[in-house]
Amino acid sequence: MQTFTMKLWSVAAGVAAASAVATPAAAMADPNAPTVPSPTDFVYPTGFDKALSLMLAGEGGENGIGSQRVWPTLSFPALTTDQIRKAVSGNSLVIPYHYTHQYSADGKVGGYNIRYDPVDLKKCPKKEIPGDGFLLYEGVCSAQVNEPVTGSWQARDDKLCVDIAWAGKSQISGCYTMFFVMDSVALVKPDGTVSGKAHGLKKGAAPDM
Repeated sequence: MQTFTMKLWSVAAGVAAASAVATPAAAMADPNAPTVPSPTDFVYPTGFDKALSLMLAGEGGENGIGSQRVWPTLSFPALTTDQIRKAVSGNSLVIPYHYTHQYSADGKVGGYNIRYDPVDLKKCPKKEIPGDGFLLYEGVCSAQVNEPVTGSWQARDDKLCVDIAWAGKSQISGCYTMFFVMDSVALVKPDGTVSGKAHGLKKGAAPDM
């Protein structure tokens, strides 16, 4: 069982935050590290099913979804195989303006990856209009192109395992430990690093952005 932790501390310039992934054995090796409960002791403040319903309802991490009441370190338990299956089956993992991956109950992955192609600057409005399919960034106008995604997923060994392709080749493949971190989802690679940015978990097949 892995645990996603956030260490918070105050400094003169403000508040800084750092994150790390630690196994119970690693935490025990450091006498100054917080005590990590056994997997059976991990309890969501409102229960997992309630936490999942809040996340899918867009409640913004109300009650600290997945967090433990530990200060100055907040711990987030990794989801179990059953919890991963409940979380993603029939829903979508989204990184806004990057991709929407739709996880069907039959183990298939659909959705789209977003590619941005440079176009004539005149096509971009001077003021950003959400949903118009254009992005103006640093003086470059780009048109949003949604590339269809295909693939498969399964939950096993307390990990989300995926093989996802777009643009004619496999793009995301492997097994990831999954965490609820407030109102976001963190996917962690086998080497302990976080995969990309924070994901949003959206109910059903998330609409185009």
